Amino acid sequence: MAPITIRMASWVLAAIGAAALAFLGMSSYFFFYGDSYLLRYAGMVVAAFAIAAAADAIASKIVLEPDTMHVVSLMRRRSFPRVEFVSAQVDQGVVVLKRREGGWLIMPGTGQDLLSVRNTLHAWVTGA
Repeated sequence: MAPITIRMASWVLAAIGAAALAFLGMSSYFFFYGDSYLLRYAGMVVAAFAIAAAADAIASKIVLEPDTMHVVSLMRRRSFPRVEFVSAQVDQGVVVLKRREGGWLIMPGTGQDLLSVRNTLHAWVTGA
């Protein structure tokens, strides 16, 4: 069985890209036209945050392998075994996985349809 990958929706990537371009434009204004070094440094910091946000959105994904789920972002990769979970459901606008020992794992938002993400995760948990 090939791994299933759930990535950010294209509209989310487009919105984050547009916001990053706006922040880069604002930061370049502060960098080139700032009267003090503090404004120039602030422009560089804002530009770094914009680039990091866009890179994180591109790198973020959920990978479902036959026995393991990997939640990947730019700075972190978490892995969970399939036997740890009982079911998946949508609760208050987010997809959550119910743990066998109790408690919930809140899945990161992807911009995809919540029910389709829930159905994919529930099928993976139950082995269907």
